Amino acid sequence: MKTFKKGFTFLEIMIAVGIFGIVATVCLTSYLICLKNIKIVNDKIKMIILAEQKLEELKMKNEEIKEEEGNFNEPDSEYMWKIELTDIVISDTENDIELIPYKLTVRNKTDSYSLIIPFLKSNAKNE
Repeated sequence: MKTFKKGFTFLEIMIAVGIFGIVATVCLTSYLICLKNIKIVNDKIKMIILAEQKLEELKMKNEEIKEEEGNFNEPDSEYMWKIELTDIVISDTENDIELIPYKLTVRNKTDSYSLIIPFLKSNAKNE
């Protein structure tokens, strides 16, 4: 008469736990990488939204744009903005005018986002 064993041996349980540990490690690593990427994307989206808000604020002021910088108000005080002239020069040779667009940069400690804004500085060429 044959006897059948009921249950698992210690070796079978250790192999199953080892396989489960490997799979769990891979899944946890992938999850943590995804969380990091989500944070990076959310920061970039936040910078784009803040840049658009600052651009709308500048349009509403209806004043001459000048180079300046500052911080955003709470709860976005970790983000800084800066308006400066770009290195791009648009020349109109027919009217003898040079146009230089401004650049709006929003940044935090780790990343930055720049946007060329439609306000121009006009310089008439002196001959």
